[in-house]
Amino acid sequence: MAFLGLRPSRSPAIVDTASGAILTFADVLDRGHDVASRLGATKQLLFLVARNDLFSVVTYAGVVASGHALALLDGRSPTAASADIIGAYRPRWVAGPAGLARELGDAGVAIESVDSFAGGELIRTGLGAVARVHPETAVLLTTSGTTGSRKFVRLSASNVEANANSIAQYLELDPGERPVTSLPLHYSFGLSVLNSHWRAGACVVLTDESVVQPSFWEAFRRNGCTSIAGVPFSYQLLERVGFREMDLPALRTMQQAGGALDRRLTEIYARFMADRGGRLFVMYGQTEATARIAYVPPHRLAEKLGSAGIAIPGGSLEIDPETVELRVGVSVGEVVYRGPNVMMGYASCPEDLELGDMLGGVLRTGDIGRLDGEGYLFLVGRSKRIAKVFGHRINLDEVEARLREHGPAAVVGGQDSIWGFCEFGTEESVAELAASLARDLRLHHTAIRLRRVDAIPTSASGKIDYRAVEAWVTG
Repeated sequence: MAFLGLRPSRSPAIVDTASGAILTFADVLDRGHDVASRLGATKQLLFLVARNDLFSVVTYAGVVASGHALALLDGRSPTAASADIIGAYRPRWVAGPAGLARELGDAGVAIESVDSFAGGELIRTGLGAVARVHPETAVLLTTSGTTGSRKFVRLSASNVEANANSIAQYLELDPGERPVTSLPLHYSFGLSVLNSHWRAGACVVLTDESVVQPSFWEAFRRNGCTSIAGVPFSYQLLERVGFREMDLPALRTMQQAGGALDRRLTEIYARFMADRGGRLFVMYGQTEATARIAYVPPHRLAEKLGSAGIAIPGGSLEIDPETVELRVGVSVGEVVYRGPNVMMGYASCPEDLELGDMLGGVLRTGDIGRLDGEGYLFLVGRSKRIAKVFGHRINLDEVEARLREHGPAAVVGGQDSIWGFCEFGTEESVAELAASLARDLRLHHTAIRLRRVDAIPTSASGKIDYRAVEAWVTG
């Protein structure tokens, strides 16, 4: 079966707002296979420094549909971050925007040749030992937002297709839908919008602009966009730009994931969409499950406010009985998800890319929650040191490691924020470090809060006492 059911039809697949070009599914496959054909017949690993542009979209489609493996990197992050990951995995091929080869070369990546076409570059590296990948591996996605982590989620084509099918089913997508790319393609949520709508035969409106730009909404109206997806921070921005007062006649669906949306905004947007005969889908997911794990049917939002939802079609949720504890008067435990969209496993180094399916469709999410009598999931916390900040999953241990390069430090997560406590420097130098860290992570400066302290609390064993550190945040 063709990847995502893609067929060389003359139906529109992409409207590119930057150029005004309209590509049919046949065009996408032709251009994508043009890229893939340059890789050769043997399965290759290509790192795509992705942006929301035509070159990235057709490269993704062509490379995966041709049976190769593709790793998606953030095309808006500093080139040095991409160069670091590329140097660690040593792929023979890298693709990205025009000028990427020169920037990677300046960052120390050995370049053998550059093929410039279709507004991008296909780069053959000279990195020596080249990573090999398992035959079933199709897509690699980073696990930690924009921290530049070298850790990837390994997904098969079957994982991607299963999740696209489920999303298309519960969103009731059809070829008449026309979503806009309001999220980056390297992010699992953003990629799932493309995958699920293509699976339904719908046309995607491609833009790399932000929702705060008037031109974004001009393109939205001009192209008759029917839906928009966002993380909690996206909805805060929508409020700032007066979204609910805009004239968007074709809008009928809104999607939200990437962290819990506060109840006030959930109620506001559920009512807003219901009043116009549309729908708000509140969803829960992880990159480790390709994208989506659960969703709240729009007609149940009011009575299930605060819920992450029921399992997506083809999946199931349970609470691990071995982890159950009594918290705030209810029994909670680690959420376990089962489904065909569960990743093959992680890759933390090139050797891991040769591994097959290590999980067998079972994902221990690291989230703590409970299920009500109807199977609706309510999350109450996390067991892993991962924070969600403006929709990005940030590995707190990685941020802490960066701070510890300067001296003793401890990092914990807050509400859409990262708190770091530093046993070094001055108030001024710590403030400068916070601003630098926010820039590197591509987060708003208010998301990084660093404080100078005299001593980091530790346990009797000498480990950081994170409960005591968290008390500094909540207290």
